[in-house]
Amino acid sequence: MTSARSLTSATDDSLSAASLRKDSLRVNVADRLAAIAKLQPEVIAVAAPGKGDLVGQNTYHTCTFSELDADATALARGLVSLGVRPGTRIALLVRPGCEFVKLVFALLRCGATTMLIDPGMGRRHLVRCLAQAEPEGFIAISRVQAMRSALRGRFPKALLNVTVGRRWFWGGSSYAQLLYRGHQLKKSVAPALPNTVAGDLAAIIYTSGSTGPPKGVAYTHQMFDTQVAEIEAYYQLNPGGFDLACFALFGLFNSAMGVTTIFPNMDFSRPASADPARLLAAANDWRVTQAFASPAVWNRLSMACEQRGEQIPTLRKAFSCGAPVPANVLRRSLACLPAGAEMHTPYGATESLPVATIEAAEILRETAPQTDAGAGVCVGRKFGTIQWKVIRITDDPIASVDDWDELPSGEIGELVVCGPQVSPEYIGEAPIEGVRSRASRLATHNSFAKIIDEPSTWHRMGDVGYFDQEQRFWYCGRKSHRVETQDGTLFTIPCEAILNTHPWVSRSALVGIGPDGNKMPLAIVEPGIGEEIRAKKLQADLLQLAQDHPHTRPIKKILFHAGLPVDVRHNAKINREQLSKWAARQITT
Repeated sequence: MTSARSLTSATDDSLSAASLRKDSLRVNVADRLAAIAKLQPEVIAVAAPGKGDLVGQNTYHTCTFSELDADATALARGLVSLGVRPGTRIALLVRPGCEFVKLVFALLRCGATTMLIDPGMGRRHLVRCLAQAEPEGFIAISRVQAMRSALRGRFPKALLNVTVGRRWFWGGSSYAQLLYRGHQLKKSVAPALPNTVAGDLAAIIYTSGSTGPPKGVAYTHQMFDTQVAEIEAYYQLNPGGFDLACFALFGLFNSAMGVTTIFPNMDFSRPASADPARLLAAANDWRVTQAFASPAVWNRLSMACEQRGEQIPTLRKAFSCGAPVPANVLRRSLACLPAGAEMHTPYGATESLPVATIEAAEILRETAPQTDAGAGVCVGRKFGTIQWKVIRITDDPIASVDDWDELPSGEIGELVVCGPQVSPEYIGEAPIEGVRSRASRLATHNSFAKIIDEPSTWHRMGDVGYFDQEQRFWYCGRKSHRVETQDGTLFTIPCEAILNTHPWVSRSALVGIGPDGNKMPLAIVEPGIGEEIRAKKLQADLLQLAQDHPHTRPIKKILFHAGLPVDVRHNAKINREQLSKWAARQITT
């Protein structure tokens, strides 16, 4: 088990290195892949469902680390020969697999800015986000290229296009042509690949849109490199491991660490629909040693293992993030693992990852009972390269660190973070409609989320909570979800935890109805399977449960919902904005 002490010591060296790093020094996480390819050239780097190698009872399309490295370089040379230059914005919309990983590293090597966006957000959001960021090309499957062609007026700069898979009539090159072109270029005539430094823009990664419109997060080369260094050092992820990657973007880190990425047969845009039998098949075929999945996936997988009496005997480390993981899911998931295995729940956001971490054993041993009593969810201790503070809650922009009010331990406020893995800004954003800053100009998400502290930038996480005496952060919900009443403020996670202790409740959501500052708090409850027939009894029980705890006493109304809406990326974060509108309609009808 890794101690809190080793968390700090593991990152002290990287923090010192970061302080010595100069802007002129090359930083590119793809260089880690080159080193790994020399270390273990014939080891499988990526495996995904498809024609190719027979492993267990299934066939997989695979590539080795040497193939991944060589093809990534060839693709990078091919892209440069087509006109891609440092900073060229390329939208990448390709299914998880060997081609996807090769293309990501190719784009890193040629200095392009890769636009990574979750297609699960829906066509309207996807088109809007892409159009605002003005891509200069698309590397995408045929269906996406068809959309680009049909909406070419929305993407006037998109002239560098590559189709992965069947290429129809949209111009540009195919993936196979690009790869062949890159390999054919002799070193003497091959275009030189550019140098990249820490502050160069490497990618624009979009938020899920679970708390508002999706936003394009600027990712520098330093951010990617720091993320890999922190994750590798703290969790001791060494070359030779096999990872069941149920979230595609996190699978990219594996190749830079020498860990084999196993993409299972699932719809990555709808993780809660993943078939546990397929996940178990991939895990057992490849004897995976680690796995990353959202709480929704672990919930389904652990229930299947419990019902079948199965385990994943080779699994040594499990990871889950994207939303708080309920204690019962942690218990069931640990039961799927062999004795001595670890489960971790890293905390962060698209804009800042990783921020903190805690092991399931500590949660179940110590913090879960406090969570059930309404203390919030403990997300653990910070990584060594992170600075963090809890400041007084405000909905206004904060121009500089001189304008915030830092709070002592135990007092609920907003979490702000700073470090080399923290994004400096949002990209391609439009002004927030109807919202103005102190300067009476249309405000942007940057003005509300970023605090300047030259030469650094602090990010407002949008999460509220507090530090305990051990400097662990206890998450109490999203700032925008708090319910301000005439008698005080209610925070979602502490209130919902009380109601969730009822055995007939699957989950719940606190929302507020009415004007700001005088909202009526109410709880929307998703009953467990079969429990909806006892709604009247359940409602009475929950109202009494609310009255038994001081911070839930203002809740006087309970509504029932067959299935609470969740975010598209992890299928775990409850969409309280949508529920607030639904509740308002229920109250007025």
